[in-house]
Amino acid sequence: MYISTETFSLESYVKRNLNYLNNMVDKDNVPYFHVFWTEPAEAAHDWPDLTDVMARQLQAAVMLQEMTGETARLERIWTNKILDMIDKKTGLVHRKETNYCTSKVEMGCYALIIYMLVTLYQKYKSTEIKDIIDKMAASLFRIYKTDYAHEELQFSYGFIIKGLMSAFRFAGSSIAFEFAKELVKIVKESKLFTPDNTFKHGGHMHGNLRTLMGLADYALYMGDAVLYSRVCSIFEYVSSITTSFGFLPEVVGRKGDIVSCETCALMDYIGLGVTLANGGHPEYWDRIERMVRNHLVESQISDVSWLKSDGSRQDTHQFTWDRVGERMIGGYAGWSSPTHILAACETLTMWGGEELRNKTRAFQNCCGGSGTHAFYIAWKNAAIFKDGCLYINLYFDKLLNEAEIRCFEPYKGEVRIMLKRDCNVRIRIADHIDRQTIKVTKNSEIIEPVIFGNYLELNQCAAGDTVVFSYDLNAYEEEVEIGNDGFLKYRYRVKWRGSTVTELIPIGNEYKTVYSDFDKRHVPVFYGEEGPGRLYLGRNNFDKCKPTLSTINLDSGEGNFWNLV
Repeated sequence: MYISTETFSLESYVKRNLNYLNNMVDKDNVPYFHVFWTEPAEAAHDWPDLTDVMARQLQAAVMLQEMTGETARLERIWTNKILDMIDKKTGLVHRKETNYCTSKVEMGCYALIIYMLVTLYQKYKSTEIKDIIDKMAASLFRIYKTDYAHEELQFSYGFIIKGLMSAFRFAGSSIAFEFAKELVKIVKESKLFTPDNTFKHGGHMHGNLRTLMGLADYALYMGDAVLYSRVCSIFEYVSSITTSFGFLPEVVGRKGDIVSCETCALMDYIGLGVTLANGGHPEYWDRIERMVRNHLVESQISDVSWLKSDGSRQDTHQFTWDRVGERMIGGYAGWSSPTHILAACETLTMWGGEELRNKTRAFQNCCGGSGTHAFYIAWKNAAIFKDGCLYINLYFDKLLNEAEIRCFEPYKGEVRIMLKRDCNVRIRIADHIDRQTIKVTKNSEIIEPVIFGNYLELNQCAAGDTVVFSYDLNAYEEEVEIGNDGFLKYRYRVKWRGSTVTELIPIGNEYKTVYSDFDKRHVPVFYGEEGPGRLYLGRNNFDKCKPTLSTINLDSGEGNFWNLV
């Protein structure tokens, strides 16, 4: 839900995630992966909770603390839980065996754990954590061909590359780089991505995008222009099946009528797009801005009136029925449609044990911290200071040591920069701006800037200067279509004000049920007006609002895993 009373700051949305992080756990502070739309609603544990989900949510908690200055109640508890599971000699994780998970930790979980450990290392600069990173990378490098050979055909080998490259770049782990180099070779020789630079044959968007982010990181470090170019081409393919407001399919190649969007995929689209934008493709910033302002914001859970809880039922070791909806507020969608927080009533019966089957899945909490991770990527890169120059890449409020930036879209077309040191300034010109309407002042005096490509350039600005970049903010409309190849399509009319959607209107999408290839039957769907958690509401009066300045927190500039050049 868009906050329409203040200027656009990512900190405001991330703070909302605290409710979810602090509360959607059991009595032992272990997060729940599943939320089911049952009567009453229930949350349940599954195999990802002790490693995958906890690592994701700990990483999100660390990012949240840097963005907002507020500490999640469970950050230290989760840190200790994960460190206690790690063998200090080998760096390998030993997970408690339960009825819903085995003791063996999947390579995909290691990918998340090592990436989270690098994030912790950036915060604490702990030699203990650095030592664990080195040992974990070395042990996995030694055993992956034997213990994880069955995962080679999945994206898991590629999924860990970004974490390994971050371990190398930001924690100095040379063995992590050697392991990454080996896995890059395997991915390049695999059939994960086809010669036409797509994965039309099918693929999991989150896994493939995380793999591509790792490949881009590696290519930039190695100066591998061919690999980098291929990653850019595949990103173009992904963008071609992503709407202008940021809805993209969770799974490519489904043989049915259901298409839904996973917040984890939004996170990695933003991570990959930002990496490529910083690496020479500034035209990608517009795609990132529109996704963040629109479908990422809307993917945060706010309306849970459709989930009915039963606080009188006692929790079991695997299930809870207590305040399920209320505890999910501030989390993120697992399967949204363009107009609803949940696209379809799928049970996905191929997943989990018997106790988890034949129930409508409302949320998958791998996404529970991923939205915050996505906001963090955008926050770190909205404005950066580098080589004596301040770059304004995204029109979001931002506080740096070098400047305070205030952005007034969608209320009016204005970016205001208060400088704290002498520097040059470069401001991205959004693609919706009519350049004939641009006006720039410095200390209230009109100046003539230089426009070079996507950026407006101001040289020799001084500490204490106030620069104001203004432009006409226009309204426009478009029609978009989503759907799997060869199956039902769903159409929408999208009304825009600058980079912000003001209204999203379904065009004839009032299907009650459609065919699910996962459930092998027709299931209820929500692509029209009716359904749980209507999105894109309260966005049509921006021109009448006088927003207050949002509360923003200082970004020190350290730990940017996506600005690699």
